[in-house]
Amino acid sequence: MRARRVAASRMGPAVRSLSTRPPLRRLFWAVGRLRTGRPLRATDLAAQFEVSVRTAYRDLDFLRDEWRVPLEYDHHEGTYVLTEPMGTLPLVSISQGELLALYFAEKVLRQYRGTPFEPDLLSAFRKMQELLPDEVRVSPASLDEYLSLDLGPIHAPDAQVFKEVLGAQRARRVALIRYKSLSSNRTTNRRIHPYHVFNLRGNWYVAARDERHKEVRDFALHRIRRVTPTTETYEIARDFDFARYAAQAFSIEKGGKAVEVAIRFAPRQARWIRERKWHRTARMQEEIDGSLVLRLKVPITSELQRWVLQFGAEAEVVSPAALRRGVADQLQRALAGYRAKG
Repeated sequence: MRARRVAASRMGPAVRSLSTRPPLRRLFWAVGRLRTGRPLRATDLAAQFEVSVRTAYRDLDFLRDEWRVPLEYDHHEGTYVLTEPMGTLPLVSISQGELLALYFAEKVLRQYRGTPFEPDLLSAFRKMQELLPDEVRVSPASLDEYLSLDLGPIHAPDAQVFKEVLGAQRARRVALIRYKSLSSNRTTNRRIHPYHVFNLRGNWYVAARDERHKEVRDFALHRIRRVTPTTETYEIARDFDFARYAAQAFSIEKGGKAVEVAIRFAPRQARWIRERKWHRTARMQEEIDGSLVLRLKVPITSELQRWVLQFGAEAEVVSPAALRRGVADQLQRALAGYRAKG
């Protein structure tokens, strides 16, 4: 193999073009060894970066064939050497896509702050940056001058709570939690079987079977005050499928049977509604005047009612009658409040 590589180097650059670029950190490390005259073997490169020797040989091929580094294998010294002084290396570019990937990766890290994932994700992000040489090192903060990502107001769960819930879920252990309900504003003890931990719009939840109500419910991690793991184990119900379970709701609130919902949006608001996928069951019916009827099959919840209310006069519930009455009642109450205060 060594003889083949020496012969190849003497014949000049290979015609083939490598389809992938080795991580820059490996290439710059190898170039640094060559420039200082320190020994450089494929096995040294492989050991330094914990890659295979075959990968190391490909890196050296890339240096010679793509970057035109004048190197060859010296049989007497048993190492790769430069056959002539090196000039400047080719400019290393980072694509716009790569730059944006780094930027958004750093921003998404914010969703995981306060969770057990934060240290590992932070470490992974730093390793991504370390793959770039100093010449192209980029700080995501520098992009904030012309690019931003606002995740909106989110609740940061207690790191210990997150860790205990996730640990119980992985070990299939029943957990005793102290939970403050948003609907009743009461704090009670619950025995739960954690099925699935998930993030929705920046906030963390656990879908768990509630022993008291004998059904799967969603518990917001930021409203769990304390978690006490038990030694009791449980099995996830065979008929539980998280994707199907999540699809039962318009967003997070669940309850009741899914029904056909139709909401008419005025032309101005319809333009915004068209741009998004609101639910897996969503269908859009275009009207001649530019308005739009959004049709969904979801349970009637207070969350759905609040969603409609945010559009004010530009949204009208067509059906079902129960949702129409509920929205109308809330609008009348709001109007009465404004009139009372003149």
